[in-house]
Amino acid sequence: MDPIHAIADAVTNIVKLMVDKPEDVSVEVVTVPGGMDLCYSVAPSDVGKLIGAHGRNARSLRVIVGAIGMGAKLRISLDIPG
Repeated sequence: MDPIHAIADAVTNIVKLMVDKPEDVSVEVVTVPGGMDLCYSVAPSDVGKLIGAHGRNARSLRVIVGAIGMGAKLRISLDIPG
C-alpha cells in the first residue's frame, strides 16, 4: 500500500471513531503536487460532531493530519463539509 492511501485510511479510522454513523463516512483522496487533499463526507447529523464546538475538533484533526504529513514529507489538507 502506498503512503498516501495508508495516511488516508488512518485519518478515516479517526473520523469514524468521532461520528455516530461510521458507515456513512467516505473520503475522496485528491493527489496534488507535493501532497494530497482529503475530502470527507459524513451523515448530515454528524457534521457538527466532526467540526466540534467552535471548530475545535476540526482544528485538532488538521493538527494530526499536518503532523502525519510532515513525517511523510507531504502537504495534506483536510476538507470537512459544513
